[in-house]
Amino acid sequence: METIYTIDAGGMTAKLNKSEIDILHFIDSWLPTLTDWSVEELSHKCRLFRSDADDAIDMLILHGLLDNAGTCPTMGRRVCVPELAAVWMRENNETINSLHVMNDCDLFTLEETATA
Repeated sequence: METIYTIDAGGMTAKLNKSEIDILHFIDSWLPTLTDWSVEELSHKCRLFRSDADDAIDMLILHGLLDNAGTCPTMGRRVCVPELAAVWMRENNETINSLHVMNDCDLFTLEETATA
């Protein structure tokens, strides 16, 4: 069973899992310089299987945080960040970063993590 995190702010509520948080964290680090990406690129940069990235991106689209941006002949499906979602990401930047750090076990050594 996966953990779901709820961010309720700015008139938008998002229930996010780890993959969705990883994608938002990556996207937020590039806003406003870049506003669209290929799903293949996001899956690679966030170390996700393509199917997991597709599922996460579909949920982010349902939340209104991403939009489909057509298909590129070389990179395939593309997504972009709507303006309202970019504002929401900026307003919730600290929360997204904190959740990303909390969930990224590669940032910690075995001595720094708790065991059940």
